[in-house]
Amino acid sequence: MVDFALTEEVEKIRDMTREFAKKELRPAAAELDLIQDPEEAYTSDTMRRVLSRAYEIGFHKMTLGTDVGGLGAPAMTSTIVQEELAVGDAGLASHLLVAPMIAGSAVAGRDRHPFYGEYLDAFVNDTKGEHGGAWAITEPQHGSDLFQFGQPAIHMEAKAIRDGDDYVISGQKSAFVSNGWMADAFLLMVKLDGGDGMEGTATFAIPGDLPGMSRGKPLDKLGLRTLNQAEVFFDDVRIPREFLVMPGGPAYKLLIERIVTAGNTAVGTLAVGVARAAYEEALAYAKERVQGDKVIFEHQVIKMKLFNAFRQIEASRALLWKSSWLLNTGKPHLPTAMAARTLASDMAMQVTADMVQVFGGYGISKENPVEKFYRDAKLLQIMDGTNEVVSLRAAEEL
Repeated sequence: MVDFALTEEVEKIRDMTREFAKKELRPAAAELDLIQDPEEAYTSDTMRRVLSRAYEIGFHKMTLGTDVGGLGAPAMTSTIVQEELAVGDAGLASHLLVAPMIAGSAVAGRDRHPFYGEYLDAFVNDTKGEHGGAWAITEPQHGSDLFQFGQPAIHMEAKAIRDGDDYVISGQKSAFVSNGWMADAFLLMVKLDGGDGMEGTATFAIPGDLPGMSRGKPLDKLGLRTLNQAEVFFDDVRIPREFLVMPGGPAYKLLIERIVTAGNTAVGTLAVGVARAAYEEALAYAKERVQGDKVIFEHQVIKMKLFNAFRQIEASRALLWKSSWLLNTGKPHLPTAMAARTLASDMAMQVTADMVQVFGGYGISKENPVEKFYRDAKLLQIMDGTNEVVSLRAAEEL
């Protein structure tokens, strides 16, 4: 039986994260959200300061094993931390979620190439937020195609060609590469040597400063503005064969499903955090704001909006915890993760809209945080695949 009770240690981690999110993440994110130029925001003292504090605490290395300098947090603890961080700001929480992607690959690659050991050491000892990875898979013409198995005509445009002991990579990845503008290492998926279909996709873990690599401008977007995203270009980038993590074939499908199962669980958790942030703000406001000679919480319409928000948040979290538990027990289940993610992100869109309504006219003011939560929630219905595509993919597994 699944136990919903948290250990004393996990409660302490949750409470510490909640305090950090409230006192440091939320104010920094509000400031960064208002900076019109994303590049200015990502190079600002505020961004450097908040990432430095997050790395000092160790949020970037929670999932890495203690044997390599990480904190060794299990999936359930990570899920609880992700939600609390997202209550502070889902964009910065997303940054911290994707940052360890290459460090995780580096653990297995230390014997293959010196870069991996050096990068892993630099990452786990980073207290300034200078190191972080990104997953470069989506392309301008290929987003949801990553699940199109068994169709030879559908494949990555970016490609890697074997040349002696090296591979030469050419092509580009789309502007939706999360942390793509700031990352110093990439998990890169490209077509390998003319392999057919998406099964011909190879996976590389590479440094982010190789000759021939460049980045586009960071994406200027509606919400999650604290999460940097950018195009990445490869102009005949030469890499040693040791950077090849997986050559494709049947293993590609297994790797994608594992990444997406964990990723959808994480996106859903971010959505719960955003919805909770809006709900908590609206609940506090409703118990202070007076209209009709009484606080608006006493009006039935307002009270029902708040209860409905509470009910949906709790239900969404329960399904996400099931998905996390399955991951933690070594039995990841893609349909459960996708069900949890779509339920939570649709819920977040509805709840944040309702909480804006609780605030009335004040809810649309940029001086009020619920306006930002509403914008952030919209992106979580699209991140890592639109809810429609994700739902259809999950239905195929039933």
